[in-house]
Amino acid sequence: MKTAATSAVDDDGDDRKKNVDGPQYQRLSKEKKQSLSTHPAVAVADCIHLPLRSDSCDAAICIAVMHHLSTEGRRIRCLSELKRIVKKGGLINVQAWALEQEVDSKRKFHGTDLWVPFNAQPKYLQTSAAEPASTATEKTENKAQEVSSKGKGVAQLMAEKYDNAEFDSKKNLVVFQRYCHMYRKGELEYLCGLVDGLEVVESSYEKGNHGVILRVCN
Repeated sequence: MKTAATSAVDDDGDDRKKNVDGPQYQRLSKEKKQSLSTHPAVAVADCIHLPLRSDSCDAAICIAVMHHLSTEGRRIRCLSELKRIVKKGGLINVQAWALEQEVDSKRKFHGTDLWVPFNAQPKYLQTSAAEPASTATEKTENKAQEVSSKGKGVAQLMAEKYDNAEFDSKKNLVVFQRYCHMYRKGELEYLCGLVDGLEVVESSYEKGNHGVILRVCN
């Protein structure tokens, strides 16, 4: 599972940088620093192996991530990584899907561990699972070529390229099945209690999601 995070990078060139955990520092030009001040750096990463230094963040937000982790060990590891990168006294906001859905919710779950369909528009998918995304020009050319191939549309051809994908002919979408774990009331608090140095400050339930605000104590 991957997550996105932002991080500031220092550019002073002392030897301390050689002895820190996480990814190595990079020296930034003045132009790059100015760009980052208005457009923060964004990285795609594994949520159980965050590429950030310990105690490098004032706070962290983890939304719609924890319900995609398939074992208790992975969930604890994700919380441990969040705790590791946040400074002492900092806060962590964690939210995940709840088993207990509201009466008017479109989502109705009949178990804690199940597959939930994800509908993807073809334009957001790579032309094949092994190739990088096409340029705008290439996408236009591919679309014209694929539509004429055996009378199949782009979405249907995309569905055939990906393993375990289905084609929704009514909505003209590519459908993937994604694993989800639905949290019972109190389950997030229980998991957080298994991570040393985390204190539950607040618990919440809103729009079909359980949430906790955590404080890093040590």
